[in-house]
Amino acid sequence: MLINLIAGLLGLVFMTLHKMQSVKKDFAVANQPFVVSKFFKEELIGILMSLTVIVLMAITVKEWIKVKPIVADYVTVIFALGGAIGSWAFLLFLGGSKKYIRKIVDEKTNIADGITNKQD
Repeated sequence: MLINLIAGLLGLVFMTLHKMQSVKKDFAVANQPFVVSKFFKEELIGILMSLTVIVLMAITVKEWIKVKPIVADYVTVIFALGGAIGSWAFLLFLGGSKKYIRKIVDEKTNIADGITNKQD
């Protein structure tokens, strides 16, 4: 069981680091400082949701195996993919860092293009 949890957590860590690298590049494009603590503050809900999915998988794995015994041969892979894919999905749809930096890039682009948001 422990190896399955570790596989799930490593999947989560891998995708979180991937997301962090992607957001860091976006911050560089926008000439903004990338702050790791702010990234985790913005992404905490998605990361915790991914962690919750991994724990739920660990709790329910015995039931999967009862339904489909062949699953027992792939549990570690399922946990790793569950951690990675779950993390990717939650960070994609719930992540705040990407939205934050895209807003800054959009505002800077509008200024450079001479577009203002005047209310009539």
